[in-house]
Amino acid sequence: MADGIFKKPLNDCYRGHALPQIPLFPLRVPLYPGVTLPLRIFEQRYLHLVSETLKADAGFGVVLIRSGGEVGRASVWPLGVYVKIVDWSQGEEGLLHVLVSGQRRFRIVSTSRAEDDLLLGEVEWLPEEQPQPIPADCDGLLAVLDELKAHAAMLSLKFEPVESAGALSWQLAQLLPLDDKVRVELLAIEDPLVRLADIAANLDRWARE
Repeated sequence: MADGIFKKPLNDCYRGHALPQIPLFPLRVPLYPGVTLPLRIFEQRYLHLVSETLKADAGFGVVLIRSGGEVGRASVWPLGVYVKIVDWSQGEEGLLHVLVSGQRRFRIVSTSRAEDDLLLGEVEWLPEEQPQPIPADCDGLLAVLDELKAHAAMLSLKFEPVESAGALSWQLAQLLPLDDKVRVELLAIEDPLVRLADIAANLDRWARE
């Protein structure tokens, strides 16, 4: 997989064009479209983010941390997933439990900071995928996914039934122990069949090691 997605100029080719700006939530855990992920929130900037998101019936971006931590400042990889809040509850001592669902993908063009230090990103939306049937030769990948789901039962992740090649690829990417760079490269691939081929190639490489 190519490194070109990480070398694209962030600002020059977008000057003069109005781009959507969304709040960003950096995480150590990846998230892909169609996957539901639980978050535990206690930092004031993210509590405010969730409050404003719920009021506006909007969403925010989840991005994978490249360096730094979830608390404080972090640098992030340049691709992410826009999420919507599907459920929330108030925990003890100000802890907020939020369930978010991955929606569409985006590429970060530039970043800035809000007054409360919340990371903001000007983003370019990546193309929406058209559903494609699961290829007939993917029985092995479906079996791997079933096994991964059995082992990941305690992670509180929620998955829709696998009814397309895209859903199969995203759920495998969510659960496989991939390097962060590979995770982001998979997120950039627009053809789910190509994405499945890359995942299968990684599985074959691991089997030989």
